[in-house]
Amino acid sequence: MLLSFLVLAGVYLLQDAFSLNQSLALGLSAETDFVLKKLIRIVLNDTAALVLIYAWFYDAKITRLAFLLQLVDTFILLPVYLVLKLSIEGTAEISVPLLSQLHRLIVNPTLIILLIPAIYFQRIMYSQK
Repeated sequence: MLLSFLVLAGVYLLQDAFSLNQSLALGLSAETDFVLKKLIRIVLNDTAALVLIYAWFYDAKITRLAFLLQLVDTFILLPVYLVLKLSIEGTAEISVPLLSQLHRLIVNPTLIILLIPAIYFQRIMYSQK
């Protein structure tokens, strides 16, 4: 569990510390660099959140649900966000309020972390029946 918190904190603290173009000298376009950085960030964040959920609940069904949520986040929501972001604002890190909130929901592990209180709520509701 500690490892997942350290990875989440590290990704957050180091998110602006590197650029793939600068660190790897790949000669990527600004858009490609932006997309790859977001993809790496979402995979690291969501994987750390998956480890956290597994360590917290130690339940394969809950971990599978979180994994499915990660797949939706990565393969459906992230592309929608990237299309909106790149078509409206380009690669600027500062976003208009709507895209800023969408960024927080998708790129940060918000969806998976919201699963934790939802599971607790479900368990409380089932225990009261």
